[in-house]
Amino acid sequence: MAQSALNPMDIVQDLIRPTEEAKVAIDARSAPRTDADSETWSGAGDAPAVQRRKILAVVAHLHPNGRHEHGCVFVLSEKPRRVESTSEEYTVEHAFPVVDALSISMSQPRRTTMDLSSPPPGGTFAANQARTELTVTIEPGQDTPFSPVTLQTTDIPGLRKILVECRRLKEVLAAETEDEYDFEPFAWVGPYIAENVLPPLLNPFPPDLRRIQKPLHAHLSPACAGIPGNDIADIEAIREDWMRKKVEEDVFARHEKAELRIRVGTFNVNGKLPSQDLSAWVRRQIERPGSSFIPPLKAISPLSMGEVRKDPIEERMEALDIKGPSEGPDLITPGDGPPTAPAATGTSLTATVGTESKDTLVSEAASDVTEDPTDPDVLVLGFQELDLSTEALLYSTKTVREDAWCMAIFAGLGEKAVLYEKLVSKQLVGMLLVIVSKKQLNPCFSEIKTASAGAGIMGIMGNKGATAVRLLFTPTPSSPSAAEYEGKPVVLTFVNAHLAAFDEMFEKRNADFHDLSRRLQFDSGLVADDSAAPGGAYGPPTVQLSIFETDALFWLVIDLNYRVTISDADVRTLLASEILKEENIATLRRYDQLTLAMRRGKAFEGFVESPISHPPSYRFGAGLVSDSLGYDTKRKPAWTDRILHMASSAVTVKQISYSSHPTITMSDHRPVSAEFEVEIPVVSVPEYETYVERIWRDVSSAEYAEERPRVRVGPTTIGFSKVYYKRATQRTLVIENTGKVPCSYRFVPQAPTAEPCPEWLRIDTMTGLVRPGEKAEISLTVYISDATASRLNVGSTRLEETLVIHTALGRDHFVAIGGEYERTCFATSMAWLVRLPGPVRQLKSPSDLLPEDRGVNAPREIMRLVNWLMGDATQTDGLFLARGDKQLVQQIRESLDTGAEFTVDGPGRGSQAALAYADALLELLGSLIEPVIPISLHARCAEMTSRDEAFEVLDELPVVNVNVWISLTAFLHYVGQQDSSQDHTERLVAIFTPVLFRDDLSSPMPVSAVGKRNFLRYFIG
Repeated sequence: MAQSALNPMDIVQDLIRPTEEAKVAIDARSAPRTDADSETWSGAGDAPAVQRRKILAVVAHLHPNGRHEHGCVFVLSEKPRRVESTSEEYTVEHAFPVVDALSISMSQPRRTTMDLSSPPPGGTFAANQARTELTVTIEPGQDTPFSPVTLQTTDIPGLRKILVECRRLKEVLAAETEDEYDFEPFAWVGPYIAENVLPPLLNPFPPDLRRIQKPLHAHLSPACAGIPGNDIADIEAIREDWMRKKVEEDVFARHEKAELRIRVGTFNVNGKLPSQDLSAWVRRQIERPGSSFIPPLKAISPLSMGEVRKDPIEERMEALDIKGPSEGPDLITPGDGPPTAPAATGTSLTATVGTESKDTLVSEAASDVTEDPTDPDVLVLGFQELDLSTEALLYSTKTVREDAWCMAIFAGLGEKAVLYEKLVSKQLVGMLLVIVSKKQLNPCFSEIKTASAGAGIMGIMGNKGATAVRLLFTPTPSSPSAAEYEGKPVVLTFVNAHLAAFDEMFEKRNADFHDLSRRLQFDSGLVADDSAAPGGAYGPPTVQLSIFETDALFWLVIDLNYRVTISDADVRTLLASEILKEENIATLRRYDQLTLAMRRGKAFEGFVESPISHPPSYRFGAGLVSDSLGYDTKRKPAWTDRILHMASSAVTVKQISYSSHPTITMSDHRPVSAEFEVEIPVVSVPEYETYVERIWRDVSSAEYAEERPRVRVGPTTIGFSKVYYKRATQRTLVIENTGKVPCSYRFVPQAPTAEPCPEWLRIDTMTGLVRPGEKAEISLTVYISDATASRLNVGSTRLEETLVIHTALGRDHFVAIGGEYERTCFATSMAWLVRLPGPVRQLKSPSDLLPEDRGVNAPREIMRLVNWLMGDATQTDGLFLARGDKQLVQQIRESLDTGAEFTVDGPGRGSQAALAYADALLELLGSLIEPVIPISLHARCAEMTSRDEAFEVLDELPVVNVNVWISLTAFLHYVGQQDSSQDHTERLVAIFTPVLFRDDLSSPMPVSAVGKRNFLRYFIG
């Protein structure tokens, strides 16, 4: 049974903003016309088409000053319902300001209609009972950009009220003069007739990840106190960000989460065909049963399809009932949808999408194969250097090698292969990206698109470059409430890249990344706004989608070719150590080119990579050309094969593994894999859109409002009292909207070249939006880092700042911040510490420091820690190897700063106290402005080849540094002697070398890490 129609007045009043009032509203419908299909939508089953309901209304707006009233004629149209159960929703289709030129005319059509709304009192319907229907034409006037609209209605009394109300509003307008206006009279109509009335969150494409990864205030227009920027543009950006957060808090966080387990892998196969079991890479299985062994593939020609048909691997596939991909179109969209053409740039490429029919790679799942919750739902596997032949580089459409590797993938899945099938693949010369998914999940994937771009010879050839796949994944609820459930999908994008080789091509690799980021695009299929422009022989231009316009981007099947900057000898020495595997891997990571590029923002800015714990995956050799670890003696080992990711807040990506697979030795690279758990909110599209439209109505009119935003900010003075080194102190600032319009705010600097807040202050919400009657609480945190402390220790300790809060289209508000910094012995120099007349906390002014020639021989604070450890901690197991309690370290730091006796050594503390003192010593040494061994002497120290030579270098150190060095190394020597094994001393050397010889990571050729360790070992070994 159809639901009862809502009252027109209620519908209009619910749709418009609180600043407007619906005066009269009546039901109507469109007049008959040739394009009537646009005014109807199909009914359910065999039911006839349903005509859209229209509402004709007069809406009035009273200016905040109470003296000016203006009106507008609205035509509302009902939106098509997604499902039968959803309620009616309306949108403003037309809005005509009530001005003198506006006219409304009426005429009676030649036909009449039966009035079936209700029978006469006490009677029944009569065949001759007719009701009058009038045609209403609204003419906005010749001087307006609006076109006339024709409607039909049977509500004659309501139509009379509309005419009367329009006449009254015209008279009110005529009584006013333009001189009375200090505002735009009909600006309030703007939100209803704006061209882009669609809320930004209902855009079918996700925002660019590169933009949303950065703080919003970094994208806003330049502004400072008293000089606003582009407030209208800022309002739009702040509003979109606020809406996104509201959706996450009120919709995503309160719904069921679907978990998608994705296993990704990268493998540079060096032109080889599969000859080994891939199960360790594909399914985390180190050893497979003997029955699943794949014999080596004999040497074959890459251009000989006949030989491929006979190789042992295919025989094994046949035994497993695994079918090879059939010949056919390059790209087929799963399901019944039309084919999707790939957006490709390159010389030689192919793309295929599996379907449940002829392109299925596996037979129907066997009933006796059970699923494991840890099995991946999706496999994303990337290959590089698939084909090194000249023919393939120039031009090739062969899929022989792709077929062979796809079969090897399913063979590696073993008995679980029957649960999976190939979803899509994309190849560009030697680069291949294959996505395999569980059969039961295939209906959840849609709109699969591929792209490729070459970056090799001449910048376009496909020997280097990237392939990419973009797809939609729609999660389903664990217990669907209705068969017609329509879920909100997320966009997942995968990129397989192969960049420039060799150590010296570091900048070229960075440039390749940016070039591929720009050129890798997907064809959305939607006609672009400038479709009137010539589209060439292939039709009108379409919207192109960046690889970053996605909810989660996995630049994951990568032969990135980034290298390690330290010397080849150092790399091999560090890798060969059996004692310090984890420590040495961490040391090598500090010199990794990709890590440096990400840290400096040169490439892959915003991406996340899990810490590497496996040895370098490149380059391995064979026989006489390899070292004891199997690495090629002519190429420096490096982590060239990497997996990175980036995600929006719409999904949660958790990485659970990251490893290489040394048992697969067919190539000079070792394959690398990573597993991810992606949490996706299970939300229906109608619910999502309804919520977005509701909050959009609340905040969409801020830039059109006649009333200025009004807020109350408090407190206007915030005191932080005493502030300590690395001890966070928080206060709360409240912004309350006391006006009638939404208020967008941002923190701006006091001057054009300044920052919005000082380095010692953190503001958790630099921008925001507050609706009328609501409050926003902003957390202000003072935190003194090493960099800040090093400046405050030797200068004024008074912390003072005035924060400026700018309300868009409003005024600035000022908040005074104050605090008193308490000096610390951390983050200073040893030359400064020895000149202290007493504890650092007692220093009133830097002028109270002792003269340089009257300073003590070594910093008291360092010596206090060394003496305590020497007397009470030398027998502690794991000293310097295990971390101490942070609270205890803080207490020790306070005792050092105040000169008070140590209290962290009470009964029951035992090893906890010793570990805390050890940590305090490491932190103090690590915070020094310059390390114990000055940077200028690092290279000299690394060249020393004997203990005698090492001692000679000490003559070049300042006296203070020599005293500290001798005390520390003597203590460490004694600690090392307490354990007879060499392991303990080697670990101490690995821990203290980067502290006493701080690495200069900015140098293109860093000083030898091994040489610095050797120098320290001469003193403590």
